[in-house]
Amino acid sequence: MTKAALPSITEDLAPRKRVDLKAIRPAAVDDAAVAENSRKIGTEWGAQTSLTPVEPSPPPAPAPKAEAPVAAPEHPKVPLASLRIEVPEYLDRELAIRAAEQRVTKQYLVAKALQAAGYRLDDADLVEDKRKAKKR
Repeated sequence: MTKAALPSITEDLAPRKRVDLKAIRPAAVDDAAVAENSRKIGTEWGAQTSLTPVEPSPPPAPAPKAEAPVAAPEHPKVPLASLRIEVPEYLDRELAIRAAEQRVTKQYLVAKALQAAGYRLDDADLVEDKRKAKKR
């Protein structure tokens, strides 16, 4: 049995044509639409954006027919803060294994431990896996 020849390396070493970034033109999208979409996505993911609010357009005239009341959310979303910690690898491994076994995130395990240690954390803000909370 013979081994196949390796591919030539000369193609990988040859200089590649650089992309002309100045030739790229922005899409004709309204800045307000981009800002609103960014704000919407940031709200859905609990991210804080540095975008200034856009002045809303005047609401349309109310319809004369009676509308069903809109239910308020059970628990308003609270602002989230990022907390970065460094832990030993063995602890990270243990958290990863337990998170996989329980089908939750490591963030959930840490938050649950802090809650058990006496730190205030409302049950509504203790989400096992926030990826599962997405609206489809």
